[in-house]
Amino acid sequence: MSYDLTIRGDEQHSRSTPMDALAAFMAGLPDIKPNGDMGFALDDLPKRWMEIDLEVVSEDGDSIAESWQTYEAINCVRLHIPYQFLGKAIERDYLPTAFAISEFVGWPVYDEQKDEFLAPEATRIKSWWKFW
Repeated sequence: MSYDLTIRGDEQHSRSTPMDALAAFMAGLPDIKPNGDMGFALDDLPKRWMEIDLEVVSEDGDSIAESWQTYEAINCVRLHIPYQFLGKAIERDYLPTAFAISEFVGWPVYDEQKDEFLAPEATRIKSWWKFW
């Protein structure tokens, strides 16, 4: 089980972004390593781990990518944080990477658990917010 975020252009996944440009950008982010043919990982073990899948999906969001095929563009980025690595500071540990990707492709970050889009200001939440 994982905490899941999605970066997509719209609900129908009708917008795409060049795969090569996004992959080159991702490779330059801190602690990002390749993870499979169409993915990366935020690899900072033992404290952080997030899989980042660059996907080609149908209008319904179902993966339609074939492992033997090469894609010039993707239309969805899915981020998966295993619960054992989630910790208590997602806004510090994971959202900066999610928002960097979001800004690069020009698509919003969607929180699957909360069923809402996240604002970049979420990275500035203070740990003491719950006491106010």
